Amino acid sequence: MYPTQKILLKRLSCEHDQFMFVTEDIRRSEAGERGEDRLLGKLEELRLEGNYHVFSNVGLLLEEWKIQIDCLIVSDRCCMVIESKNMNGNLYFKDEEFYKEVDGIETPFPNPYFQLTRHIRFLKEFLRDVCPTMKVTGAIIMTAKSSRIREKPSNYPIFKLESMIERIYQMHGNGLAEPIKLGKFNEIVSLIARSLSPYVMPPLCEYYRIAPGDLVRGVECPRCGVLGMERHYSTWKCGKCGKTDRGAHKVAIREYFLLVKSRMTVKDFQHFCLVNSPYTASRLLNSFTNIEGHENGRKRYFVWKE
Repeated sequence: MYPTQKILLKRLSCEHDQFMFVTEDIRRSEAGERGEDRLLGKLEELRLEGNYHVFSNVGLLLEEWKIQIDCLIVSDRCCMVIESKNMNGNLYFKDEEFYKEVDGIETPFPNPYFQLTRHIRFLKEFLRDVCPTMKVTGAIIMTAKSSRIREKPSNYPIFKLESMIERIYQMHGNGLAEPIKLGKFNEIVSLIARSLSPYVMPPLCEYYRIAPGDLVRGVECPRCGVLGMERHYSTWKCGKCGKTDRGAHKVAIREYFLLVKSRMTVKDFQHFCLVNSPYTASRLLNSFTNIEGHENGRKRYFVWKE
């Protein structure tokens, strides 16, 4: 998500009350991605006995219940939910609470143990019709090299990355006494593969509760990055560096859908891209092949083609 968050930062004043929060969110997203990459790299060492399949970044849906799992290992003895957490410092897990301590400062976070139990419960329900006897288990893996697990309840399956492979072997060994047949294993893997539902991010102004009017408007110069290119006849021109670009508005249109809302009218385009003429705005929108128009006249609006 963080490339889109960086687009949001570009259009926010550094003095905006959400600027630092979004900046920190980007930092967490980047750290999380690095942690997931380390986890998947470590899984290259995995050599389970029997049939198994590794899924990463798994989105699944049961009616209105949707989950996102970092890694899911399906074997012929069990399904293992693996959640990655890339957090440094001294980590303390209590029955209800979780916090980290760095330089004497304690910072609380949502307890990942409860996220793991929800995902395990979801997967049991998800597999109920195809394989109700399948055992579902899991673990939380702390991927940061500088993290130290100082305290945790004995029943919390929370481990460092270095021990992950051995823990997976243990979970696999504690699975079904008799492995499921290859046909049933393939049925489970096929069900998960065709049910994958990628996470759809809402427009970021909605997600972060930012008023669209707080955004810096204008078309971005592809050379110097300044917002506010001016429309001159059939092209856009940057008032700072002089760069001209006929299609510079296309990036701004995409950013509008990512940041503001899923529909764009001619007036929305005029306002966001600082276009005075409604005729020019209508022509630019109708000629852009990545969007499609609906309705006619004053009710006409455009959506992004998926």
